[in-house]
Amino acid sequence: MKVNFVSEITAFYRWLKSRHLSNNAQLLWFHLFCYWNEAGFPDWLQVDTLRMMGMVQMKSKNTLIRARDELINAGLLTVAKGKHKAPNKYQFVLFDGSNRCGSNFEPQTGSKMGSKTGSKTGTETGRLYKLNQTKANSKKEKTAYGEFGNVLLTIDEVAKLQADHPDSWEELIRRLDIGKESKGYQYSNDYAALLTWIDKDEREKTEQAFQELMADLY
Repeated sequence: MKVNFVSEITAFYRWLKSRHLSNNAQLLWFHLFCYWNEAGFPDWLQVDTLRMMGMVQMKSKNTLIRARDELINAGLLTVAKGKHKAPNKYQFVLFDGSNRCGSNFEPQTGSKMGSKTGSKTGTETGRLYKLNQTKANSKKEKTAYGEFGNVLLTIDEVAKLQADHPDSWEELIRRLDIGKESKGYQYSNDYAALLTWIDKDEREKTEQAFQELMADLY
């Protein structure tokens, strides 16, 4: 397959400026794309999960799968399941449109996953409220976290952090806790503050990775 390596990486970098991908998903895209380049841009790239974990230095298989699925749901990657225990095959959806099919390239995370999760969660929450209003209200109560007890989060908020950032959620809470204690940080919503920090960190890491990649190329 004919691919303009620099053009595609630059397009991905620009694409990220107006859309959100986790740091793990961004890192996986960069490493997989470079691996695809080294393989000579075959139509399909066959790679096993353990190799991908090694590429991005992830210890958790579930974390890797979440990052991979995020790329698939965003329309950046397609997958063909391997047969007879063979590794899966992957194909990048190119930004130049040469192998793009219809609207599959449009980010689908919000419409596909969000709507499904939202409808399910909404139904379950409504049922829970009817069965046990006290228990439902208790989920909104905030608990203090961190060495100094400065980070206030609900049970659901902690669960979301653990699910979305299994390798870093404790460090994020620690940073916010110490920041509040030593620098007097004040936020009306600590969970929203953590999400802002996460987004900032991911953008900075993406910028650094892009600059390093461009420096290697030139």
